[in-house]
Amino acid sequence: LTIDQFADALKMGRTVFYNKLKTTLGLTPIDFVQEMRIKRAVQLMKSSDFTIAEIAYQTGFNDPKYFSRSFKKHLGCNPSEYIRSIKYN
Repeated sequence: LTIDQFADALKMGRTVFYNKLKTTLGLTPIDFVQEMRIKRAVQLMKSSDFTIAEIAYQTGFNDPKYFSRSFKKHLGCNPSEYIRSIKYN
């Protein structure tokens, strides 16, 4: 979904939607979507045996390297480290 589609679904203009989301959650729409994708990736890592690349594509990332950078930015470790930590804990 695009930012415009979100705004249209909520019957808001793009700027109003942006401002309300930023005020309410402290996130821009792009940051919010990326956070949701990372949360979904974590769910997939915990409940499946997909590769990191497969999880990246399933959660809307077109580049597994960009997915890894985004994952590390949000959670402080890369996807491989995260998978190892959940398997050994």
